Amino acid sequence: MERRMPKRHIQQTQAPAKKMAKNITGFAFLAGLLIVVAIAFFYAHKEKQDTTTDSSTASEAERLISKDLEVGYPDTPTEVLKLFGRMNQCIYNNNMSDKQFDELVNQMRLLYSNSLLSQNPFEEQRDSLKEEIAEFRKQKRRIANYTVDKGSSVQYKTIQNQDCAYVQMAYFMKENGNYTKSFQEYILVKENKKWKILSFQKNVSKDESKTEEQKG
Repeated sequence: MERRMPKRHIQQTQAPAKKMAKNITGFAFLAGLLIVVAIAFFYAHKEKQDTTTDSSTASEAERLISKDLEVGYPDTPTEVLKLFGRMNQCIYNNNMSDKQFDELVNQMRLLYSNSLLSQNPFEEQRDSLKEEIAEFRKQKRRIANYTVDKGSSVQYKTIQNQDCAYVQMAYFMKENGNYTKSFQEYILVKENKKWKILSFQKNVSKDESKTEEQKG
């Protein structure tokens, strides 16, 4: 009688190369997924930052526009120029709608004397200001900061029976990573118990003045 040998069940194992290929494919998929998630997170974060910047810009413009200067007008020449500097910094540095621009210019004009208003009709001032700002931004300039003379440095005079105040203001400009300092001298006049800007002119900076004296 012929004796049969029992069948052996041979377990087939995957070749090492095939197993490695599957592992690499899985790793590549996971890495690709992580990259997609990272890119999505980056753009979401960037969009949030841009939205926050635009929102803060809009908020500053709206805060200035909504300021009731009939009720809360600045008390001193120094405070008037601080508000004026804040308006300038907002209008020169930030993009805003035409409506906001016009409203902010009108707010700025509330700080002007009757004489200065008559010399600068709204339309002329608005158009001139837009040209100045376009050139300003073309040169990639920004108003980094501004300072106003302390109250103790303000000079008060009476001219043609009008109370006047002489105040110096400094603008710190940023252009291509460099900073410059520009001085302007303002004359304010008291009209209906409120200090209004009568005129202003560019002044030589104190640093430049010292340099010229040293040269002499």
